[in-house]
Amino acid sequence: VNRLKQQLTLFTPSLKPWKTVRDQIGKLPEPDSLGSFDLEHVLRKGARIYPGHTGSYIDMPSKALKAGDHGVPGGENMIRYHDGRVRYYTTYEAKRIQTFPDNYKIFGSWTEAMRQIGNAVPVELSHHIADSLVKVI
Repeated sequence: VNRLKQQLTLFTPSLKPWKTVRDQIGKLPEPDSLGSFDLEHVLRKGARIYPGHTGSYIDMPSKALKAGDHGVPGGENMIRYHDGRVRYYTTYEAKRIQTFPDNYKIFGSWTEAMRQIGNAVPVELSHHIADSLVKVI
């Protein structure tokens, strides 16, 4: 039984337990409504907090990104700052949260892009799972 438990361990002690939203997006410039940095990094207005729609604090791990742009999914795909501000993730930030490479392109509107990103398994997670499976097989 102990041997089996060792073989099925997914995480190695050298890995950090998590990354915060700031760890993933902290070096990006703040988005603006003009998309001057990148068209995937445009500020989308209208984010607000209400019951069941709380977003992720900047210095905590992100909640799971959900496929959608309004209702429960949209309300979760937000950043909460400690000063009370809240805003939606940009497409670029959402890709970073899901650990996509910066040069990976997502096509379509913001709604379509957030759906694609929300449906994705985080890239780093899939690598760790695959590596663990290879070791066991």
